[in-house]
Amino acid sequence: MQETRYEIDGRTFYQRPLVLGQVRQLLDLMQGVTIPVGAGAMGIIDALGEKLPMALAIVLTEADRPLRDKDLHVLAQELTYSVTPETALEVVEHFFGLNPIASLLSRIGNLAEKIGAALPANDETPPTT
Repeated sequence: MQETRYEIDGRTFYQRPLVLGQVRQLLDLMQGVTIPVGAGAMGIIDALGEKLPMALAIVLTEADRPLRDKDLHVLAQELTYSVTPETALEVVEHFFGLNPIASLLSRIGNLAEKIGAALPANDETPPTT
């Protein structure tokens, strides 16, 4: 499994490719956040603003702790006072290497096209039984 390791305040954390639960958490967190097109790591950090510690808590998992056992609010509070700006930049930069979002969005778009092609057109009369 592809992963990146971080030492933060004497503790070891890992960032791995997202699982469905993390995707849901990030989608909820990103409500109302606008990231400019072409934004780099600093632009994303700036756009997240006060939501950055929670985003870090979602994508980072402490070593030897199951993902589902994280208390995001406690971890976000701890990370607020232990993550350096350099580490935050690294986490954001590594995120896109571990999670090829553009590739995923392209695959979803292709799937939507296939589903659309398989469905009857809106002007067709539905079959009667």
